[in-house]
Amino acid sequence: MADSQISDALDDLKDNVSSAAEKARDGVNDGVNAARDKWKSVSDDVQTRYRKVSSDVRKGAERASEQLRKQADAARERYEDTAESVRQGYTKMKSQAGDVSDQVSTYVRQNPGKSVLIAASVGFVLGLLFRGRNDED
Repeated sequence: MADSQISDALDDLKDNVSSAAEKARDGVNDGVNAARDKWKSVSDDVQTRYRKVSSDVRKGAERASEQLRKQADAARERYEDTAESVRQGYTKMKSQAGDVSDQVSTYVRQNPGKSVLIAASVGFVLGLLFRGRNDED
């Protein structure tokens, strides 16, 4: 009787251990499956966010590139306008300087005495202006 009770207790123990092991295996598998599902969800979320950020960055880069292109075109137009304006001003000044030179030459030929006196007077005044003051005077 004692042997049969021990044998029954051992059988019950084996059944309980098998049942516990099976439940543990099922629990581990459930935990692994839950972790796998969670990882898949997180991975999908990360991929979705990556695609959105990538798209946003691409759109931002395209907008920035377009703005830079517009600014460069505007700067190029301003440069060309300014360069043309300077060229016209230079040509006009060169022409006017030539006209003034011709007028001065004509005046000097027509009034040589006055021209010499004017030149001497201008030279004297410039000499006085640029001469350093001397404390001995």
